[in-house]
Parts: sequence; C-alpha cells; structure tokens
Amino acid sequence: MIRFSYSSRLPQIALSLDERIDTALRIGAEGIASAAKSRVPVATHALQNAIHVERITEGEYAVVAGDDDAFYGHIVENGSVNTAPQPFLIPALEAERDNVLADINRVLGDL
Repeated sequence: MIRFSYSSRLPQIALSLDERIDTALRIGAEGIASAAKSRVPVATHALQNAIHVERITEGEYAVVAGDDDAFYGHIVENGSVNTAPQPFLIPALEAERDNVLADINRVLGDL
C-alpha cells in the first residue's frame, strides 16, 4: 500500500503575500511619480521636485504633486479660471498602469 502525505503551502504564501503586494505597489507608485515628474510643466522645478510617493497604509500609496511650498499641483493638473489644464498626473498613471499590473501579476505568479 502506498501512502501519500500532502501539505499545504497556503500558510507560507499568506505570510509573504502582503509584503510582496505592498512592494509591487510601492514600486508602481514610484514609477508613476517618475513619469509625472517627466510630464509636469517646468518653470522653477519646485512642483517637479515636490512630486513624491506617500504610504497611506500597507498596500496603499499616493502619488502627491505638491508640498508646503509647491501647493498648486492640482491647479496645474486641472486648470483654473485663469489657466488651462496641463495634465501630468493622469497621463503618468495611464502610461504606467500596464507596468504596475504586470508587476502585481508577476508577484502573484511567483507564489
């Protein structure tokens, strides 16, 4: 009689999944920030230098265009009564979307 013993890898996968997904999303956010920096209109480099990634929670990142000195990223992106929109964040997201999804799929595929 042949006996087989099976063991599940699910506990190991579960332990590493959050960290791997978090890393893939952070790298994706950094790619989006880099793409936004290359697309933002440059007058003084203040806004370009203020584009950065902030971690909200595990697995959640924000690409922020602005800081205390360069607070006008949303005005550049969306325009105002006096200025036309000059989108740089949304085009950066659209340009990097496939790369972010590919990174996440790679992480999931490596489990």
